[in-house]
Formats: sequence, structure tokens, C-alpha cells
Amino acid sequence: MGTTTALRRALKQRLVPLAERQGFALDQRLMPRAMTFRRAAGAQVHMFSLSWEKYGKPRFAVDFGTCPADGMRFGEEQVPARDVLPSWLPDAGSLQPRRGASSHAWFRQDRPLLQRLLGRSRLRPEAEVVDELIALLAELETYWQSGRPGAHMRHWHIRAPAAPATRRKGDAGGADEG
Repeated sequence: MGTTTALRRALKQRLVPLAERQGFALDQRLMPRAMTFRRAAGAQVHMFSLSWEKYGKPRFAVDFGTCPADGMRFGEEQVPARDVLPSWLPDAGSLQPRRGASSHAWFRQDRPLLQRLLGRSRLRPEAEVVDELIALLAELETYWQSGRPGAHMRHWHIRAPAAPATRRKGDAGGADEG
């Protein structure tokens, strides 16, 4: 059994049915690296994904975002909402149980080194990690209903490129002289 097997199994048993009851559909195309959930909500699609730590540690990040129901335009291409990932969206962010930018802030079953040195077991029970995630998913629901981000949500503040400024008479380096 791999280091993430028990945690993945617990997520499939508890998270997937809960998300489906809330109207989300599981997109399995990126499994086993990631699980993406999408839910139609009027003119929008709510989505979140779990992405596993790339070196096989029992840790995962949760990213979220909101997509227009007709998808997103990227250059000349219109990408349907079913193919968009949360990290591509203007309101993209992370749901994380701890502050920080590294995988130490992610949902994790493995304990930090200091706790292990103090005699704690190497792994937390997988149910504890799943409980932690399920409790924090309520913050996403509040965000999607009211627009107010929760304490465990971090927006990335991705901004679309600004339209080129139109030079006016008198601008530095202005070419419009007449």
C-alpha cells in the first residue's frame, strides 16, 4: 500500500458523496494527480480541486475558483467550463488549514518533523484530515453565496492584462501631435 492510499480511500468514501450531495460532479480526468469538482450555479460554475503533493507524501492542496457557465476565453479560444481548472480563474485561490505558501500549509496526514521528534506518530489518522477538509469547505460555500472569503481562504489575485493605454496629446513620448 502506498503512502497516500489510505487517505485517498477516505476522501473517496467521505468527500465525494458529500460533494455530490451539494451538487458537485467529480471530474476524474486528471486522477490520480488531482480530483476536480464542478457545480453549475446559475450563470456560474463553482469548482474546487485537490492536487496531490508530487513526491508522494500524504498531502494535498485545495484550489478553488468561479467560472462563467459558458467557460473562459483565453486568447482566441473559448474553453468550456467543463475543461477549465480552478487555478485558471480570476478569483482563484487556495483553501488551506494553516498559513503559508509551502506544502506545510496544505492538508496533510504526515506530521511535522518537530512533532515526530517529540514522540508523536508519523501519520495522523486519515479521518482527521478528511474531517479538517470537510469543516473548511463551509468557507467555500459562504464565499460562493455571499462573496466573503473565509479565514482559511487565500486568493491569488490573478489579474487579466490591462488594455493598452491610449496616448493623448502631451503624454511623454506621445506620437499624437495633431
